[in-house]
Amino acid sequence: MHSDRYQIGWQKLAEIDGAQGEKVIQAMEGIAPDFARLLIEFPFGDIYSREALDLKSREIATIAALAAMGNATPQLKVHIHGALNVGCSPQEIIEVMMQMAVYAGFPAALNGLFAVQEVLQERGLNPDSAPLPSKQSLSTLAGGYFATAELAITDASRVEETKAALKQLCEQTRTEPGCRLFELHENPDEPTQLLLWECFATEADFHKHHAMDYTKAYMERGLTQVKRLYHSDLVR
Repeated sequence: MHSDRYQIGWQKLAEIDGAQGEKVIQAMEGIAPDFARLLIEFPFGDIYSREALDLKSREIATIAALAAMGNATPQLKVHIHGALNVGCSPQEIIEVMMQMAVYAGFPAALNGLFAVQEVLQERGLNPDSAPLPSKQSLSTLAGGYFATAELAITDASRVEETKAALKQLCEQTRTEPGCRLFELHENPDEPTQLLLWECFATEADFHKHHAMDYTKAYMERGLTQVKRLYHSDLVR
């Protein structure tokens, strides 16, 4: 059983970095799983979950620091994705990189701008695109019952069918009164591996979800199997 810090960290990682952050953690699990755990527990479980700064402010601070370092382009790109995910506009991110010319030098600012350009191209955005709607901040929740399910698709020939069924389940689940978060995350490098981030008001609401007709109908199809399930009842 993982700690509450790990659970909070996983939820915050999903909220900020999504698939980009998951890829970093999965890469670490193959060589240093303890370090992967620390990456989740300390930065995301302890720091990003603090309430004095909102996530947009934290991501602006993070991309500024990574750009100033001058040797962390992969991490910078991950957090540019994260900044967009939590509501920063492309123009705000570009302005941060221009600011770095004053304190970190023109080479650092140029490299930062090139990283922004690459991320915007990957996402089909342009510098004048409006900010994306940010995801629901779990820091606004007054506790709840959190669960993270690691799923494996049972038949590699039915990947798209399975994802479509899970996305429908997510939509149905989010209508439940006790559901606060129910989100599917995909791994582009491992299409048969999926993650479900879940938060319910209480443990009873979690079990009610599993008793719903549509949940039972999905499970009876045998499209996925649960590899691991982490859960915790958090009071914050």
